[in-house]
Amino acid sequence: ALWPFWGPSGGPTAARGGVLTWIRTTLSLLAAGGGDCTSVGTDDVSGGMDVGPGSPMPNGPVSKAPATGVESGHKTAPVSPSCRPVPSAIASTPEPMLNPLEEHRKVDHLMSQPLVEGGTYYLVNRRWYIEWKQWVGHPDMQSPKMRAMGDPCSPDLLTMEASLNTAGADSGISPLKRNRTHSWTKDRPGPIDNSELLEGGSSALKKTMQENSDYCIVPEDAWSMLSKWYGGGPTIRRRAIKVPSGAVQLELHGINLTVYKSSDLDTDSPATFNESKCTLVKAAKQSICASLGLDPEKVRVWDFFDKKRTVNLESHLDETLESCRIDDQPVLLEERNADGTWPYDPKDEPAKASTSFTGFGSSSGGNSSDAPPLRGVVGLQNLGNTCFMNSSLQCLSNVPALREFFLSDKYNESLNTNAYKTEGKLAKSYAELMKQMWAGDASKVAPRDFKWQIGQFAEQFSGYGQQDSMELFEYVVDGLKEDTNRVQKKPYLEAKEAEGRDDKVASAEAFESYRMRNDSEIDDIFVGLYKSVVKCPETETCGRISVTFDPFLSGKIPLTSSEAQTLTTFSVTVVCARSTKERPDPVLQVTVKLNKEQSVQELIAVVVADVPGLRQQCCILVEVHDKKLYKFFEDTNGLDSIRADDFLLLCEVEDENSAKWQDKGYSSIYDDEATKSESSTCGVVIYHRKKSEYRSDLYGLPMLMSVPKQATCRELYKLVLRKTQECVLEGADMPAWKLVRVRKYSENYEGTAIDPESDDPVGLSEGHEYMGLDWDPEATLPPRLPAEVDSHRSRNGEPERHLTDLLRMFVEEEKLGPDNEWYCSKCKELKQAYKQLQFHHLPPVLVLQLKRFQYTRWSRERLSTPIRFPMEGLDMSPYCTSSSLADCSDADKRTYDLVGVSKHLGGMGGGHYIAFCRSSLDGNWYEFDDSWAKKVSAQDVEEDRVGAYVLFYLRRDQRPESFGKPPAPAAATL
Repeated sequence: ALWPFWGPSGGPTAARGGVLTWIRTTLSLLAAGGGDCTSVGTDDVSGGMDVGPGSPMPNGPVSKAPATGVESGHKTAPVSPSCRPVPSAIASTPEPMLNPLEEHRKVDHLMSQPLVEGGTYYLVNRRWYIEWKQWVGHPDMQSPKMRAMGDPCSPDLLTMEASLNTAGADSGISPLKRNRTHSWTKDRPGPIDNSELLEGGSSALKKTMQENSDYCIVPEDAWSMLSKWYGGGPTIRRRAIKVPSGAVQLELHGINLTVYKSSDLDTDSPATFNESKCTLVKAAKQSICASLGLDPEKVRVWDFFDKKRTVNLESHLDETLESCRIDDQPVLLEERNADGTWPYDPKDEPAKASTSFTGFGSSSGGNSSDAPPLRGVVGLQNLGNTCFMNSSLQCLSNVPALREFFLSDKYNESLNTNAYKTEGKLAKSYAELMKQMWAGDASKVAPRDFKWQIGQFAEQFSGYGQQDSMELFEYVVDGLKEDTNRVQKKPYLEAKEAEGRDDKVASAEAFESYRMRNDSEIDDIFVGLYKSVVKCPETETCGRISVTFDPFLSGKIPLTSSEAQTLTTFSVTVVCARSTKERPDPVLQVTVKLNKEQSVQELIAVVVADVPGLRQQCCILVEVHDKKLYKFFEDTNGLDSIRADDFLLLCEVEDENSAKWQDKGYSSIYDDEATKSESSTCGVVIYHRKKSEYRSDLYGLPMLMSVPKQATCRELYKLVLRKTQECVLEGADMPAWKLVRVRKYSENYEGTAIDPESDDPVGLSEGHEYMGLDWDPEATLPPRLPAEVDSHRSRNGEPERHLTDLLRMFVEEEKLGPDNEWYCSKCKELKQAYKQLQFHHLPPVLVLQLKRFQYTRWSRERLSTPIRFPMEGLDMSPYCTSSSLADCSDADKRTYDLVGVSKHLGGMGGGHYIAFCRSSLDGNWYEFDDSWAKKVSAQDVEEDRVGAYVLFYLRRDQRPESFGKPPAPAAATL
């Protein structure tokens, strides 16, 4: 059954020939205007407005960034040019297209320029930007083998290409054409789509966004060109500022202030304002008062964190919001009474947080009824994506020696106020936090001052994006080491190799050299020594062996071997052109493992080998995102550009020359007439759509087909019907449907209907087309269509590994990879040497990081391998040097009991951190989930083996009495 044919006016028409003429004319006009029907549309993006001091935002006093021109909301008069209001840009309708090579040349050099303080920059969806790089043939998108041939826009390659074209020589292979093949995969991107960078239905940037994984930073000049060429949006504009460390970075989020008035404290809808963290308190006060119609002279502004008057900000008016520790939080406007008095008497002002060096400290919460069950069993308030910090702090808080060092104020004896960057401030802030956490009078503590101090010295922790709990641990411990370092002036020392000397002598020398520069209680607790042996692979001509003893703060334990780390698992949905006896279902799932440095062509070859009858020359690999065909991959693309959560669809089409289908959207030096004539078909991408009340929703997987260029409308319908019956219907009846010609990204675009009864040619292009298969709104869809297309990415069921197996693998000799070569001083060149690490000196607290996160240039992946780890009695003897075992016969010096676990729950780009810690006061285990803390069993800790990320082990000779008598070696628990 087919729907009635509807012409472009929206009503039935009998003049089908005239309609087809109109279609062809319209397409011609669009192409003449600089684009095909895949790139005409643009998001309805209006510009944001400039908001100066005292200017209320539209729709009342709530000052939020405009929904379409998304800004960080710099409304007030700032203290530096880097914080001035940024004029909003309007995402324009695309201009006529350029040669992709010209686009590359115009934009690429701008992207490599460093951030400049005060400069304006824009965020672009990483998915869209990667697609654009593929379109222009950027070398980053190729496999390392092809990438080595160089940038296709380099002068040498351009000169060579021009020479070949001018001479008419076609016998050689142009380096440019090796980098960019002729295929229908060269698909011009649609309009820029930044919507997935924003919180659903709002203009706020998602807190979990990460540079190069979710977005790319684009300079103003580059954004101006890209937005003119492609249109779209929303515009996400940010200003570069200088942070206290001196580095320049984008202020992604600003500060969201929730403003209460003393006259209306019980309101359920307080005003909301967004300010730059560089804004002066005075300027913020004036702007907010102007928006709310208040006289600044009759108002006092308070830090109202946790809805408690914490600090009177009137004495800090000339300081920035950041320096006053003001984050995303409430502030209070205290309005003066008619008689000139204030509602809050100064005598009743709350006592400032107990800190000896600032007026802004951490705050504690709870009342007598919420007192913790035990000292130290206290939650840490989440200040905005700070669960990673809370998890690490809880683990450190339960390391007895470290905690007592700060609670007893012993750290003051070696406080180093000359420490680089931290100047002793981090140690003071940490000591104050420990005292609040172990006071025993509150159920939760807000680590505001500590969070602020970290952000002052390490800009990666200054914002509110999700960070890594291990990175936080390393920064905190390294900072505490420096703040309590007894060595005020560090001597210059060269690293020395063992050079045949006894391990005992060489290791003692190495440890003494380390002590001459790093001498603190923190070093005594956490720092150990590796023995590192590196062998030149040229055993016959060189034979050089380098032996060093290197300090370590933590052990970073891979979950796979070095060889396996270079492999990536790809789950590919395969859609075959037809069913066969060997594979009656044309849609199947294939999982393969390949090296990250391999190409898409090699991935297709491996998949084809697993599917009987699949023809490699007819296969095209694409990425599907949000049920839309998002990107075509070229054969030369590198696999390191594919992320773990990308949905891969491999389609087999009928035409063996499908690799020669050309994109119809450009004309450039890549084109040649011989290529255009090699295929008699056009690629057609078909979306399944069903109209709802306000839009056409997409369902299931898009279909890819090869259709003869001269096909009539009637023939096209027959081909689509056959393809749908094979891949979708599974024997079910075909509901009513029709075909419409659509744009590339356009579930909301009605399209132009194609007449099923017409014998006129469809008028297909040299490249490929997009069409919508519109199902009858009243019809029941085939069962295959509504299925979620990304459910296959789950990787449950991975085999369990034991920590002891990982440690054994960690100390085995391995060959270094090509990207990690070692310089042999004897051979005078880099070599893929053999390296082995072993533990030589074990510290009182052994911190082991399970390396669950893997990174490439374009992607991040979290490994969900279950790891079984010992709760008590971890024997490190098998992983230590034989010389260290001979020098120490005390087994307790090599045996460890678990005291803390930092766990990561969820996936990349988000997830959540919690901690499990064993209290040294009662020996029980407790779970810490931000503000919440509760008692749990050892079994609860051990059973979540997928979440275990950082393990804190306490050496047996440091074991608290509250832990009880340790189990016998034979009864050590895993």
